[in-house]
Order: sequence, then C-alpha cells, then structure tokens
Amino acid sequence: MSSIVNKKWIKFLLFTGLIFTALTFTSCGYYSFKGSLPSYIQSIAISLFDNQAPDPGVPEELNQLLRDMFIDDNTLKVVDESKADLLLTGTIQSIRVKPAVVRAGEQVTEDQLVVTVKAKCEDLKTGKALFNKPFDYSVPLDATAGLDERQQAISEAFKYIAEDILNATLGAW
Repeated sequence: MSSIVNKKWIKFLLFTGLIFTALTFTSCGYYSFKGSLPSYIQSIAISLFDNQAPDPGVPEELNQLLRDMFIDDNTLKVVDESKADLLLTGTIQSIRVKPAVVRAGEQVTEDQLVVTVKAKCEDLKTGKALFNKPFDYSVPLDATAGLDERQQAISEAFKYIAEDILNATLGAW
C-alpha cells in the first residue's frame, strides 16, 4: 500500500513541478519594445537640435549619437521628416560647470559638468506629443580640467541623454 502512495506522491510532485516550470518559462518570454509601438509607427526623423549652450558644434554631436542609437536599436527607421511617423526635436538648453567638492580654504577640487537637453517627440499622424521634457546628466570633472577633458565630459553626458531619449521614445506607448 505504501508503494502505491509513494508512486502517487511522486507523480503528483513531478506533475506539479512540470506545471510550475511551464508557467515560469511562459511568463519570462522575450520582451521587446517593438511590440508596444502602434503598427503605423515605423520611422522617425531627428531634427538638428537648437543650441542655447556656449559650446559650438554640440548639436551635431548629439544628433549623430541619437541617429546612431536609433539605427542600432533597429526598432524605428531613421528617415527624412517628409517620410517620418515620429519627429524628434529639441534644444541643448545648457552646459554648465558647478563646484562639487570644496576643500578647506574654499578651494574647489572637483566640479560637476551638467548638461540639460529638452526634447520633444511628436506623432506626426495624430499631432500628439509623446513627451516634451528635459533630460539632464551630470559628469564629475576635475577642477583643473582643460578643454579636452570638458569635451570628453560633454560627450559622456550626451551618450546618457541620448539613451534616455531613445528609451523615452520607445517606451512612451
């Protein structure tokens, strides 16, 4: 009698384990932002961002990063505005350096480079803005840093901001 009970118990445990495993794997399936976009959204145009910062040439750098990220992501095709479903526009509002670490005698030893970009993504079919908000990122910068280090810090901030804009665009649905 106990061997029959043991066999039933083993079958029950195997069946329960199998069901649990099946449910676990089906709930952890592949996830993609592509499925969350409306079917008519296939492309995006990225306008050259305006520049309110004193640094020349920065809009081109940010725009190239955005284009590269959208192309690499491959969810939306990057096209001219006349062919686009979405339009991404924006303004580099500021690139500023502020003291971050002050030592005795009020000597600044480390600064923070803060980049703020306002971006807007508009659905050209409906005319609705998916988002219209600022994105900012801070990068530590040595207080004695020269122009090359400043430019590297700006580039680093732009990488994070471009990634945030990409995620906001694809996740706005």
